[in-house]
Amino acid sequence: MNIKSLDYKLKELSESEKKYKDGYSFTGWAHMPKKELNGKLYSVIGNEHEMGTTSGLDGHAGNNRYIMNLGNSIIIKKTSRFNPVPEHIHNYIEMNFVYSGTCSQSVDGNDILLQKGQVLLIDTECPHSIGYLDHDDILMSIIIPKTYLRESFLSQISQDNFLTRFFIQALNTQTEHDHYILFHSEGNERIALFFSELCCEYFDPSINANDITLHLFYLILAELINVYESDLVTTAKSPQSSLAFSILHYLQHNFRTCSQSDVAKLFHISPNYVTTLLKKEIGMSYIQLVQTYRLDYSAQLLNSSNLPVTEIAAKAGYENVTFFYKKFKEKYGCSPKDYRKTQ
Repeated sequence: MNIKSLDYKLKELSESEKKYKDGYSFTGWAHMPKKELNGKLYSVIGNEHEMGTTSGLDGHAGNNRYIMNLGNSIIIKKTSRFNPVPEHIHNYIEMNFVYSGTCSQSVDGNDILLQKGQVLLIDTECPHSIGYLDHDDILMSIIIPKTYLRESFLSQISQDNFLTRFFIQALNTQTEHDHYILFHSEGNERIALFFSELCCEYFDPSINANDITLHLFYLILAELINVYESDLVTTAKSPQSSLAFSILHYLQHNFRTCSQSDVAKLFHISPNYVTTLLKKEIGMSYIQLVQTYRLDYSAQLLNSSNLPVTEIAAKAGYENVTFFYKKFKEKYGCSPKDYRKTQ
């Protein structure tokens, strides 16, 4: 399949969609398992590998014809139209892309209207619902299972950034999570191209569909990082906030070895002003930011490698292992060794 014929294929009605358009109302959600979060009961989609095979998920996932399950890695699906999806949670990360039209969603209590080309990344156990999708409203999703994050994905990612930290948080049940990220990727030609190619493999898999799809997935992630960091620059409303975001970007890539005086010298400001600026614009001091980056990086290595804890501490920038143990326990509520056992 080529991109020219993709539009027709995406808007073709599945058997489920034909029923929904004719007025059929799906009632299977009432019979799903429930879980209480913050005093409220939610329907639970508990197993990412059930997507497309369990009739109870039909309103969310479509039918088997519209699902691509790449073994133990990611899953690609098209959301059924003409059938709103009630509020629910699941134990995998979901990445939504609006191929055409719009898509209204409620995510963690916030109403969002996704525009064509935008991407929404939803964390595990984040309550969300999907509104009514009309004929031209095409929502494609990538399901990212925890098993894939733990066993494959993190071991292949060498660069630390906000996305890898988001995925690490999804694996860790002991810390508070960022529940979702909205990417203002409308108009981004690369995102649209990569997702279109992904859809071509989805509807008409080639011989090397698995490899092609996974590489497209990594390209999408890389471009989303570009979109996010570009947003940080354009939303800076003053020279001070622009400088703070520049320092933040520098720290994200140099937290293992840099010092506060190094940062001050590089950006031609005093060491004290580094913390003052970051505290005002980011809400965290220099030390807090560096500790966060180092501990998140340590958690990533504990998840994805068999390196000794002492070596992980050194790689993260800690010279004092005892101090590392103390800070790690403060954040995660357990020792690095115990943390590794729970993953």
